[in-house]
Amino acid sequence: MIRAATLERILVILSDFVALSICFMLAFWVQFHSGWIADKYDPSKLFADYAHMGLFLNIAWLVLFTCAGLYRSWLLMSRTHQILRVLRGVIIGIVLIIVCLFGSEFISKFSSNMPLSEGYLYGSRFPWIFIYGGLAMVLVASFRMFIYLCLRGLLRLGYGANNILVLGATEAGRKVAEDLKNTPERGQRVIGFVDERFQVMDREFAGFPVLGKYSDLAALVKKYRVTGIVIAHESSSPQEIMRVLVWICEMALHIYIVPELYPVVNGRFKANLVYGFELQELFAFTMPPWQVRVKRIMDLVVGGFIGLVSFPLWILAAIAIKLQDGGPVFYSQERIGLYGKPFTVYKFRTMRTDAEKFGAQWATKDDPRVTKIGKFLRKTRIDELPQILCVLKGDMSMVGPRPERAVFISKLREEIPFYISRLKMKPGLTGWAQVRHHYDTSTEDVKIKLQYDMYYYENMSLLLDFQILVRTVYVVLTGKGAQ
Repeated sequence: MIRAATLERILVILSDFVALSICFMLAFWVQFHSGWIADKYDPSKLFADYAHMGLFLNIAWLVLFTCAGLYRSWLLMSRTHQILRVLRGVIIGIVLIIVCLFGSEFISKFSSNMPLSEGYLYGSRFPWIFIYGGLAMVLVASFRMFIYLCLRGLLRLGYGANNILVLGATEAGRKVAEDLKNTPERGQRVIGFVDERFQVMDREFAGFPVLGKYSDLAALVKKYRVTGIVIAHESSSPQEIMRVLVWICEMALHIYIVPELYPVVNGRFKANLVYGFELQELFAFTMPPWQVRVKRIMDLVVGGFIGLVSFPLWILAAIAIKLQDGGPVFYSQERIGLYGKPFTVYKFRTMRTDAEKFGAQWATKDDPRVTKIGKFLRKTRIDELPQILCVLKGDMSMVGPRPERAVFISKLREEIPFYISRLKMKPGLTGWAQVRHHYDTSTEDVKIKLQYDMYYYENMSLLLDFQILVRTVYVVLTGKGAQ
């Protein structure tokens, strides 16, 4: 079954294409057949001769709208905000059309302070461009509003709604469940409650089933295809809220909290108000979808380039490791990636072959297990180069929190609140924590790095990724931060 968000995106793209096609046809008619622009009136012009230009413009518009974030989910967001975003996108598009059509001639006259003749401004294609832009604004916005009117109608009938669980059979939880039930156009359907008192309470609360306790969340999320969870726990203790979050923050879910509990966690992490409702979303992913796609393309391009350029270093590192003790060149290890998915990470071996004969342990400053060649490889970060393979495969990104081992995650999730929230990000070859802090040598180091990782998550953007990559080059060249 097609997802509601996917259906929304398909319909909006189709409506934009149709609206822009109508804009082009109307602008063509006004330009050549209406007689409203006297010097452009030419009924011998055939639309078929210009259809290819219209198709090219439509594709260019769709690309521009994608980059402007107009194809994210707008169903539950402000219509006014969406119209303003459409207006901004159209204005940018019209400016680009003017630059492309008039090009160097316009720029050269403007830069040399040469006057533009009246015929240049009014007898040229400027009227056509502004008519086309005005029609694009009106029709694209109108078609979109019609699409969303229809989609909201389907939501009222119960089609395409997201399944929501409410954590805590409380009065706050009752209010949330009843409000969502009474406003189905919001697209959120409460399927039941989850409460720690499950075994001693009634199996129904506020007209909704009580499905289990917090430890059942993973099974319930999978069984009912849950996309979001509302925390309405009656406790006002920050420790209680954090304990609840430990069960769910590693899942691919939207996490909301009722207003009564927001003061308890306010200031501990960033939260976004859910438009049109009094819920706060925790750990909201704010990177626009188009930037997510560009980030993946950047991973492939940058990762492939680094892999090719650094290949001679791979050979030299392999020879040096072999000559030192004859042991294996590479060191492979299972790490935990996005939403708890395990994957194998590869590094050049920098420690003795018996480094973990007593089990997994933290690296320490001047760690005696590190070989002489290993110290150099770590200082220059050459030991990390084989992880380029993980980036190209898609298990990692160029920028993100470092992937951790399952054995350490099991310990740290109990000691550090919200540590597990790092699993909401794809791990990276480098990251904000890596360029701001050194290798982990203790739990305190992990706590500091978690703050950097959460800062990255809350401010994730292509610009920040670029900044981190530049800082990484500095760290590699100077050895600062390496151990």
